[in-house]
Amino acid sequence: RDLLEPSRRRMAAPADAAAVDADNEAPAAAAGDGRSAGPPLFFFGLPGSGKTHCGHLAEREFGYTFRDGDSWLPEDLLESLARRQGVPRTLPQLASGHQRASSFTDEQRHRYACEVAKRMAAARAEEAARGSGARPLAVSQAMFKRKYRDVIRTAHPDALFVWVRAEFPAIQARLSRGGNLVDAELGHRMARDFEPPEGEEALSSATLENNGDDGQGLGDALLLRNLRALFA
Repeated sequence: RDLLEPSRRRMAAPADAAAVDADNEAPAAAAGDGRSAGPPLFFFGLPGSGKTHCGHLAEREFGYTFRDGDSWLPEDLLESLARRQGVPRTLPQLASGHQRASSFTDEQRHRYACEVAKRMAAARAEEAARGSGARPLAVSQAMFKRKYRDVIRTAHPDALFVWVRAEFPAIQARLSRGGNLVDAELGHRMARDFEPPEGEEALSSATLENNGDDGQGLGDALLLRNLRALFA
């Protein structure tokens, strides 16, 4: 069986940047976007799973334009990550009400999800302006909680969500090498906060396994084979 199981779902109208308001509302869908080889792709999953690499492959090999959602992180979330925060450290801290001091709040996460949806709409409108040269959009961002992934789904109902999944040892090996906003220790804590797709969401998403005995992942050849299955 292929490692990638593409979803079977109806493609709807894409989003337009003009449909975004200034009150942290997700942009509504509107017609007019250009799209070439495939649907918009949203790669999500834990830090170190290989989301960004998959986005770069989609751009390099399949004609997508790629955006790393981490580049859209607001200053307050970046500051939390710099302090190695982002999730509650311990259950006693949760019980004692310290979660706001050591984790992203619901308000921060919702605001960021709306910002991602808005930036995606702007990127797609920019591509639409290229006419026949328009490229579909690929985005990578962890987006830990389903309710915030749903903010983006509502704004971009034609997007295909791809869960990039890797086993914990592979993730830790990658994060230990550096070059990520999240280090291995913070990644370990963040893993407890991630909501994998289940039920209806699992049926409407694709899952891409990206493991490797050396911690590197499947390798580009296998990743490309499985990414190609998205367009079959």
